Amino acid sequence: MEKKFTLGIIGAGNMASAILGGILKGGILKAEKIAVSDKDSEKLAIMAQNGVYVTHDNREIASESQYVIFAVKPQIAPVVFEEIKEVISAGTVVSIMAGISIAKLKNALGERNYARIMPNTPALAGEGMSAVAFSEGYRSQFVLDVFASVGKVVELDESLFDAVTSLSGSGPAYVYMFIDALIAGGMEGGLDFATAKTLAVQTVRGAAKMVEISPRPIDDLVDAVCSKGGTTIQAVESFREDGLKDVIVKGMEKCRRRSEELGNA
Repeated sequence: MEKKFTLGIIGAGNMASAILGGILKGGILKAEKIAVSDKDSEKLAIMAQNGVYVTHDNREIASESQYVIFAVKPQIAPVVFEEIKEVISAGTVVSIMAGISIAKLKNALGERNYARIMPNTPALAGEGMSAVAFSEGYRSQFVLDVFASVGKVVELDESLFDAVTSLSGSGPAYVYMFIDALIAGGMEGGLDFATAKTLAVQTVRGAAKMVEISPRPIDDLVDAVCSKGGTTIQAVESFREDGLKDVIVKGMEKCRRRSEELGNA
C-alpha cells in the first residue's frame, strides 16, 4: 500500500528542524512528501513555513509514512511507542534518540528495518557529524543522504556508539570550552571580546581544516607552528606539562561510561 508521505518526523525540535532544512536544501525530497508531528503548536507553525504537512497526531505519521524519524527526547520515547505501536506501518524507523539501541526499538515497535543515528548539534549550521548504524542485513542510501545533507556521515557498528557519543556527540561542548579559553586568553592580553572571538573562531576553523587535509601526523603540525626558543613552544610545553591531552581523554572516558550506563538502563 502506497504511503501518503515518504518521510515522517516525530518531534519538531532543533535537530528535526535542521534535518528538514538539509533535506529541502539538498533536494532529497519535496516538501509535500514530508510530514512532521509534535504536541507544540508553535514548533509546528515554524515547520509549516517550509511547506511540509504538520499535525499533532503521531499515529498519523506512523501509519502514513514510508520512513519515520524519531526526533523526540529519549525519556518520552516509551510514551510515543505505546501510542503508535498498533498503527505503525513504516518500513524503516530511524532514531536520533540518545541511549536507545536498535534492540530496544525493535522490542517496542516490532520487526522492520532500523537505523540508529548519533548526530551532533553543528548540524544546525550544516556542519554536523553523524554516525549511522543499521539493523542486520539492512542499509539505506536514502537515510545516509538525509544525514549527509546536514554535514558528514560515517557508518559504524552500533557497539561503537558509546565511543561516538564521547567524541562527536558530546565533542562540540569540549570545543566550545576551548574556544572560550582562547577568547579569555586574548582578552587577558588586551583584546576586546569581539576581536578575540573572531581570532579564536577562525583559528580553530583553520586548524581543523589543516588536520583534515594534511597527511602529516598532528604532532608534526604542532611542531610546524613552534620554533625553538620562540613563543608558541612556551604555551605548548605548558599544556603538555599540565596534561591537557590526558585531561580531555579522562573526561571523554567518563562521558563514554555514562553513555554505557544509560544504554543499559
